[in-house]
Amino acid sequence: MTSREPVAQRSRVHGTARDLGALLVIAIACPGALLAGALLSCAARGFDSECAMEGILRSPFILLGAGLVAGLLTRGMRGCALVLVGVFIGMVAILMVSFMAGNLVMITPVEGMIATIWFAAPVTIGYLIGRLVGRLVGGRLA
Repeated sequence: MTSREPVAQRSRVHGTARDLGALLVIAIACPGALLAGALLSCAARGFDSECAMEGILRSPFILLGAGLVAGLLTRGMRGCALVLVGVFIGMVAILMVSFMAGNLVMITPVEGMIATIWFAAPVTIGYLIGRLVGRLVGGRLA
């Protein structure tokens, strides 16, 4: 972008980059949160079903932070929709990573919906907090 291009054109490209960044943050955060939660829980005693449950219970806090970052990056209904698409991409990534690792997670469609809601809720709450912070800070800076 050069300085001679209209401001509206630069802002549209900048907004698209921010939207893409928010989508990528969430898509990476979903498998990252599950992996980080499991590693934090299982580092000392080895991987078993109890530490996996602890990892699942820790992952919402990581997802809340990712949603907050996404809320600061993007805005509006389009941003919210991109965040939810990012959750879906992240959930598919979890299945793909488990398949490539040779440890396919066998879940039914109902369990998949529950897991998606489990991941989407903290991301959405984090997004809303990020938008609120963005409005408060943006209003003071303007």
